[in-house]
This record gives sequence, structure tokens and C-alpha cells, in this order.
Amino acid sequence: MKSLTAYKWVRGLLAASAFTSVMFIMQACYGTPNYRGEESFCYEVKMSGVVTDGTSSQPLSGINVSTDISDEVAVSDENGQFSLSFMVYSDDDAGYNLNFSDSLDRYAPFDTLIVSDFSDINISLAAK
Repeated sequence: MKSLTAYKWVRGLLAASAFTSVMFIMQACYGTPNYRGEESFCYEVKMSGVVTDGTSSQPLSGINVSTDISDEVAVSDENGQFSLSFMVYSDDDAGYNLNFSDSLDRYAPFDTLIVSDFSDINISLAAK
């Protein structure tokens, strides 16, 4: 009889642990429910533009464009064009810091604060 009670106790403990694990995974994937009817602050930010040489105004390829709030990195093409999109999970209107860096180390890194979504960001980089 003692082993049956221990078995039931262990089975209950495992069931509670499994339920807790499932709830943790659901919250991690889908967040907490919004019972108050408030608007969700998750949205996608899209930015694009052209990177050029500061002296000759020629388009620059191979320039990495990134932001401090995302792991996304865009690389400018042969026309200097880049397109970057990332998800924002807050209602912070402070803006987004864009970082421009040359993987070949020809140009000095450049950081700028972008206040909202822009589709025509034109950045000129200075040669080292």
C-alpha cells in the first residue's frame, strides 16, 4: 500500500511539472493574454535607403546596416541600396539607432538615430 501512495505522489508531481512546462512554453511563444483590451505594441519597422561615398557620392556595396534593438543585419548591394526590417515589442518612440560599418574597413563606422520608419535614408560615409 505504501508503494501505491508513493507512486501516486510521484505521478502527481510529474503531471504538475509537465503542465507547468507547457504553460511556460506557451507564455514564451505567445506572451501573456491581454484581458484589458489594450492595443498590442508589437509591430514591424521597415527601413531602406542608399549608402554612398562621402567624397565621390558613388554607391557603396558591402556596408553592414544594423540596429541596437535587433540582431538583423542588412548589407548594401552594388547600387548602395539596403533594406532592413525588424520587430519592435514596445511603445518606445525614442527612435532606433542605425549602425553603418564597412566589413572591408575602408570607411569609418557611422551611427545615426532614426526617429520613425523611413524608406529613403541616404547616408554618406567618410573614407578612413
